[in-house]
Parts: sequence; structure tokens; C-alpha cells
Amino acid sequence: MSTPFDDTLSDAQFAELVKITHKNTGITIRENRKTMMVSRLRSRLRAKSLSNFESYLKLLKTDPTEMVEFVNAVTTNKTLFYRTPRIWKYLADEFVPGWIKAGHNRPFQVWSGASSTGEEIYTAGMVLEEFRLSHPGFDYRIVGTDVSERVVAEADRGIYSGRAIDMFRTASPDLFSKHMVGDDSNGWSVSPDIRTRVRFKQHDIFKPFQSSQYDLSLLRNVLIYFTHEDQERALRNVERALRSGGLLIIGESETLSPLHTNFVAVAPLVYRHRNALAEKAA
Repeated sequence: MSTPFDDTLSDAQFAELVKITHKNTGITIRENRKTMMVSRLRSRLRAKSLSNFESYLKLLKTDPTEMVEFVNAVTTNKTLFYRTPRIWKYLADEFVPGWIKAGHNRPFQVWSGASSTGEEIYTAGMVLEEFRLSHPGFDYRIVGTDVSERVVAEADRGIYSGRAIDMFRTASPDLFSKHMVGDDSNGWSVSPDIRTRVRFKQHDIFKPFQSSQYDLSLLRNVLIYFTHEDQERALRNVERALRSGGLLIIGESETLSPLHTNFVAVAPLVYRHRNALAEKAA
């Protein structure tokens, strides 16, 4: 007779899952999130025909493939098109015009280290596409990375519907009408001109990325899930990836003020390298 399904998660089992989550993603799950953990992992128990979390923990220790599925399940993937309009206004009205004025003879490079399902990356693409259309010679490339292979695949597919589209259509009808193609029945995607300049790949923000390649780093609404120590680890990799004078944009609930970094605030949620500001003043 089969063992009855029991999704009860003991405090000790929850603590072990919290440790596994932190080790593999850097995310610190709070003590009051046990119900969330059960909700996200219940489907994994059923998918593997396991009757309880004790069996699931044993599986995680022996099956690397299931560890990938675990990371996919527990990581937060919420993102929206055109979220926080003022950061896109700063990018469009101040940073990119200044970058163009500086006479760079190469594509503008963007990296998002926690790109989730892609809405934010594609928003950056729309803002930069506006400049490409109005400034001959300007071009851009965007890379989105995420620890979750599932959301990387979803972002690469790039088909959106429902609430995400409704909110974007309301927030910025001009960008929506110019750069989204499709319909409400089959879903919407960004225009081919933008998609050809965007790529996604799996990457852990706690591992070094390409050095000194990027003019802009988007790391929004992910630092809040890390301890201060892990925030600084992630930000060191962002520093290495940015070119001198590069920009970092973070989320509404985040700040770098208690951290030891080489960034200084230049606008709400917007930071630049200290050395870049020193070079400018010299």
C-alpha cells in the first residue's frame, strides 16, 4: 500500500530548505515564509511521486537535476513592463543622451543580473530603441541573466498576456503601440528589431560575469532577498561588469547606503561608480 501524501513541513526541514536555498541562490528566506515554501514545493513532491518532505530532502542531496527544479520553484519571478517610470525617464532624458554626447563609437551595452521573465529587459529595449530610431549610428545590446533556467526560457520565448499586458498598455500606451506586436488572443511580444538585440542566459549573480563590458546594470528587486554580506558580494560582480562611468539601477525597496560599495547615488534608485565621478571632476 502506498504511503499517504503528507506535505507537512517541520521546522527542522524548513531550516534545511532555507540553507539549501541560500547556498544555491543567495536568497535568504525569512522564518515566516514556511507556508510559501510548502506552496511552491508541493508540486515538486507530486512530480517526483514523493509522499513527504523528508523524502524530498533526500532527493535534493542526490539528484542535481532536481536541484535545478528546486531553484526554479523557490526563486521569486515577479516583474512588470515599465515598472517605476522615473528610472526609464532618467535613462531616456539624462544618461543615454550624455552617453551619446560623449561620442562612444560602439553599441550601448546593458546587463540585467536578475532578469526573471524578461519584462524589464524588454522595457529597456523599447527605451533604447526610441534612441536608435532618432539617432543615426546609435545601437545597443542587452543581456538578461537569471539563476532560474525556467524563467530564462520563458523570457527568451517572450510571449506575454493578461495582467502584465493590461498594466503596460495603461502605463505607457505610446511605447506599447510602437513596440509590441500580437493580440490579446495569442499573446504579445516585442518587435523583432528589439528582440534581435536581446539575449538571455542562465547565470548566478554571485559568480563573476564579463568584466568591464556594460554601460548599464539593472539589478532591481533582488537585493532585498539577500543579507548585507551577500548584497555586497553581488554588487562586487556588478562593479566588475560595468565600464567606468557605468550606471546601476536598483529597486524601489532597496538602498545601497548601509553597504560598502564603490557606487554613489546620482538620482533616486540610480548609482554610478565613485571613480567615474572623480574622473569627471578632475
